[in-house]
Amino acid sequence: MASCRVDFYVPSSDTPDERYTLACRVTEKAFQSGKQVYLYCQTPDQLTQMDERLWTFSLNSFIPHGLLGETDELVRVILGCDDPSPDVAEIVISMANTPVSTFNLFSRVAEIVGTDDSERQLARNRFKFYRDNGVEPVTHKV
Repeated sequence: MASCRVDFYVPSSDTPDERYTLACRVTEKAFQSGKQVYLYCQTPDQLTQMDERLWTFSLNSFIPHGLLGETDELVRVILGCDDPSPDVAEIVISMANTPVSTFNLFSRVAEIVGTDDSERQLARNRFKFYRDNGVEPVTHKV
């Protein structure tokens, strides 16, 4: 497989809600690409939040999705807290605090950076992990 592209998306606002909105926007773009997408959540609470928001974040659209292990293969956006698997997706959108250790098995990883200082420090650690493993991540402030 070609090398993986890793992007970090940094919210312009520091409200906690902004991270979820940004994750929805990045997921929508990935969904529109026609590729299989895995939204990697840190906790079951975060997964529940994202599950609800993907249906309602935009007045003009929704993102059809399912939960890992509870949906059929026709659904292109899968949410879960388990480590990403290339059997499930080509693109990983990560809200987890740890890097996607199997990043090289995917065409793309999109890291959604948190809004508080501790979350930003965790993002710096993830950035360093990718760089130390031969990938130069790209940062987008949005």
